[in-house]
Amino acid sequence: MNVKSTTLQLYLLPSGPCPYLEGQVEQKVATLLNPLELPLAPRLIERGFRRSQGMFYRQKCPACRACIAARIRLKDFMPDGGFKRVLKKNADLHFTIEESKATFALYELFSTYLHSRHPDGGMTEMSYGAFQQMMDDSPMDTKFLVARRGEEVVGVMQFDDLPDGASAVYSYFSTEDEKRSLGTWLVLKLCEYTANAGKPYIYLGLWVKGSQKMAYKARFQPLELFVDEKWIDFDEANA
Repeated sequence: MNVKSTTLQLYLLPSGPCPYLEGQVEQKVATLLNPLELPLAPRLIERGFRRSQGMFYRQKCPACRACIAARIRLKDFMPDGGFKRVLKKNADLHFTIEESKATFALYELFSTYLHSRHPDGGMTEMSYGAFQQMMDDSPMDTKFLVARRGEEVVGVMQFDDLPDGASAVYSYFSTEDEKRSLGTWLVLKLCEYTANAGKPYIYLGLWVKGSQKMAYKARFQPLELFVDEKWIDFDEANA
């Protein structure tokens, strides 16, 4: 890739234990875009990269190819019976699209979510300052989809607004009522917002075959997977 004859530099990051599959080793290839290269950011997402603050990365694990970038094809997406039940359970909620801006109230919701859902994760003891960096440090058009019950914030989906859709970056939500399935509701509302904007895709991040943590993404059909440098239908990839 190049922008006005500037070669994009890619770096192989140190390997470590895989957070999705026990016994596997994870490794990433990453890049940081300079101001002249920023127009490449949507192209990188389209080529299976993810964003973490100002870094763009893609899995390049030494002995495993289970982590595959996934996106929802919105023109054919219709909520099934299970999704309709989630929408009905949360009929008392509404959402707004807001500037991506960390606050201490959101940090408290984020921290409570992590201690409930990922108590052994590496981010559980994240400081407020680190949370601010995670939420606010972005070279892209990053926004919050904020879910509220009345005036109370019960969930947040951070996403990057792209020319061809939206890329879900991180979500967190109240875990007091598990039956609400707020994580699913946030994805459904991101689909609604993006489809209403006339854009074709929701980039969901990685689908990991064999990982219970990532299995929910396969419910959002039709799903496409980035395999061998091209997007193919989920069913074709798993035939």
